Amino acid sequence: MSNNFLENANVGTNKWWQYITSILSAILAIIIVNIAIRLVLPTIKSFFPANDFGKGLITYLLIFIVFGVALITFLYSASKIHKRPGITFISSFNKFSWSQYFLGLITWGAILFISLLISDYQKFEAFKNNFQPEYFTISLLVGFFAIGVQSFFEELIFRGYILQGLHTRLQNTTALIFVNGLLFGLLHIGYGLESFLSSWIFGVAFALIVIFQKRIEFVAGAHNANNLLLSLVFLDLSEAMNENFSWKINWIDFTIQIVALILLVGIVHTFSKKKAQ
Repeated sequence: MSNNFLENANVGTNKWWQYITSILSAILAIIIVNIAIRLVLPTIKSFFPANDFGKGLITYLLIFIVFGVALITFLYSASKIHKRPGITFISSFNKFSWSQYFLGLITWGAILFISLLISDYQKFEAFKNNFQPEYFTISLLVGFFAIGVQSFFEELIFRGYILQGLHTRLQNTTALIFVNGLLFGLLHIGYGLESFLSSWIFGVAFALIVIFQKRIEFVAGAHNANNLLLSLVFLDLSEAMNENFSWKINWIDFTIQIVALILLVGIVHTFSKKKAQ
């Protein structure tokens, strides 16, 4: 299957060590920023309320700083190392599509919200009982940008850079999607077996969408909706980040997620076919 987004890997120079160097540059940036943050964290905390709202804002701020620096570092180093424009890691077109970004955010946000209501309504009830409009509005705005940067960084790395790089070695599209999803799953294996499997399937679905659309903006928006909705309504973000490994799988939640992802892929595939006609 010929796909000009995947073929962007052939723009500029394309050696195996360049992929390792570019990814290591982002990892190094994350390590350095985390070390710096540890030195000033007590000072940062003093500017925020000493409650769950303040804790959430601090978490969002740290996410924004860490992944913002990593994103800038990666785009700069990868562009220089591969001698190709940064947009080629994002799209087969010449500019970033905000319409696709927000379409992905709204579409997956709606599907995910409905699926989470079915699988985890008790947490939504708890959210409603503790709902404070002012706190929620501020958290939504700050979270949109913080999670937006974090989720875009992950999509750029996995569904952009790594997917294109793997394509130079794996010409079989099924194997390409399978391996790309597996790598994304391994990134989340520290949270448990269910997290690994869910992230693997999530990665497979999003890789399929990128191949259909020849760009990552839609999945970047969808990824933002995914993490933002979870952190605002259904999860305590700081607790989730410190969650221990578990072998348990909630098969009901897992099945509902698969159905939701199949629905998303089906919708995108249908509209992509219509657009191509």
